[in-house]
Amino acid sequence: MKSSSVSVQIQVQKSIKMHSVFLYYIVLFIYYIIYLFIYLFFCKDWLPACFKVLKISRTHVSGFITNKADLSTVLECHKRETLISFVAWSDDKRKKEQGPHRLVWQVEDLSENVPLAVTNRVIHCCQHGNPRNNCKNLELSTEHEHVYSGKRKRMYIQTTKKVGCTAKLFIRYIRRFDKFSVEKGALKKRKQIIMDTLKTALQKNEAESSEIIHISLPLETAHQHHKISEESGYTRNIHPLVKKKIQEYVSLGITSVPFLKKVLRQFVNTELSPSDCVTPKSHDQCYFPASHTIQNHVHLALVAGKYSGLDQLNLEIKLKKWKEDDPTAHFFFRKCSEAQIIDIKTSSQDGDCVSEDKPTMLNTFLFVHQSQEQQRLLKRYGDMVLLDATYRTTKYALPLFLVVVRTNVGYKPVAEFICENESIIAISEALSLIKKWNDAWNPKYFMTDYCEQEYQALQLVFPHAHKYLCAFHREQAWIRWTRESKNSF
Repeated sequence: MKSSSVSVQIQVQKSIKMHSVFLYYIVLFIYYIIYLFIYLFFCKDWLPACFKVLKISRTHVSGFITNKADLSTVLECHKRETLISFVAWSDDKRKKEQGPHRLVWQVEDLSENVPLAVTNRVIHCCQHGNPRNNCKNLELSTEHEHVYSGKRKRMYIQTTKKVGCTAKLFIRYIRRFDKFSVEKGALKKRKQIIMDTLKTALQKNEAESSEIIHISLPLETAHQHHKISEESGYTRNIHPLVKKKIQEYVSLGITSVPFLKKVLRQFVNTELSPSDCVTPKSHDQCYFPASHTIQNHVHLALVAGKYSGLDQLNLEIKLKKWKEDDPTAHFFFRKCSEAQIIDIKTSSQDGDCVSEDKPTMLNTFLFVHQSQEQQRLLKRYGDMVLLDATYRTTKYALPLFLVVVRTNVGYKPVAEFICENESIIAISEALSLIKKWNDAWNPKYFMTDYCEQEYQALQLVFPHAHKYLCAFHREQAWIRWTRESKNSF
């Protein structure tokens, strides 16, 4: 009886072992199926061939590449697929260069029985992660009830895009010492001997190595507190190469938004879509920007070109021709040049001190013109003068000021000037030149729009003239104020 019970126990133990081994292989098979499913449906379509996959988890896919040229390709494919941009969070390159690198046999999921050394680790966080500059975000979220300065400020509909997402992208630059490899399953003592030999070779600078880059890419499930969908493409910033292409066309004089939209789409589909990279999605505004985005970058390109030395040279040549055609006309032209930047404060006649919003630069651009016929009109109808500024109708986004009087046949400009910026010093200098050209001119009334710089400049040059605000601009200011939701009107 005793022997039979022992044999039964042995058989039960064997059956339990067999079942446990069977269950182990079933779990392993299920894990392999899940791994294959994730790889086929989430990674295979967009990962480039240069990226060697090591591990795929629920939140990340990790692997390595063998050269730095492929790094931008992998990151670009990841951005195009997830429609999420990442920003630099930390880089320990300087810290790593100060001391010797630590030698290890495994870095994360990379283990090939070869000594490894991490020379640099770069971390990129999701653009919707934690804010780096809390002071700036607090300033944007704070509404100011009364703004009296004439400086135009941008209205931020969304103060911040940061929602505390914890998704991070890791890039590790690793040195491999292939000549100091060990066999698979080597003992710890054997590995220690090889490591000591490697350290000795490093001290003598005799250790040859190769570099690989280990990358851990976050998947959609790694992101928190924000959705990833097709709508994510509408909030992405424009690609630097697309922005550069817009600037190239603007420099050639092409500013038509429909035309630029057409040629940019062709540029993206041909030059920015190589065979080893994912084609950008049609709703990704990083590559296919909206019309208003293109218009904004056209404006920025025009503003950047207002300091063009070539255009100033062309204007100088044009001035010589104008002076030959009309010797009686008055011209003043000063080219923009680099000079010392100083803070200039001016005082009005009432004793109020007015400080410029930005430092004023000496030798700034200034162009003033008045013909003999305009002088005649100013002398006859110069008691009531209008000062009007134009911004969006000029090519170079420089403020164009018109001095206008009312004649018997309508309103006529009697002088024009273009300055580099709308400051008190620039406007008052131009008005002083016009006053110098017209000694008998002593206006009684001036009418301007709602601009503090224009008012203070007129107060400096014509202290005894009465200044009035244009009724149109007064009504426009009221309408804009009533439309703002913060005023609850």
